[in-house]
Amino acid sequence: MHPEKFKQVMGLPSGERHAYFVRKVADTQEVWGLYHAGWATAQAHGHVAIPFWPEAAFAQACASGDWEHFQPRAIALGDFLSKWLPGMASNGQLASVFPVPQGGASIAAPADLLRDMRHESEQYE
Repeated sequence: MHPEKFKQVMGLPSGERHAYFVRKVADTQEVWGLYHAGWATAQAHGHVAIPFWPEAAFAQACASGDWEHFQPRAIALGDFLSKWLPGMASNGQLASVFPVPQGGASIAAPADLLRDMRHESEQYE
């Protein structure tokens, strides 16, 4: 990815990064998380939030601090939609969509993110 594009996307407001995430993931059929003997998590609104990114480079940029030993790992979109999001919903977890080192993330309930992803996927059919 071109460094200027990387910088520009990282600087988008959280709502625009959420929309970028949905479009990019629908296109590439992959979601990225950070993994090191378990998936990276954070706290949001009193719940466990699992961070997700649209590309490995964005996940790697957040692999510092508590996540410094974590590495980007791909999740197939089919698994994300059919296993991850329903499992997170039943566990009371939230999705931290496209966090950045200097700024927040879009925090979404799994059902809401699933709806966004399905709506976007319909555009591709």
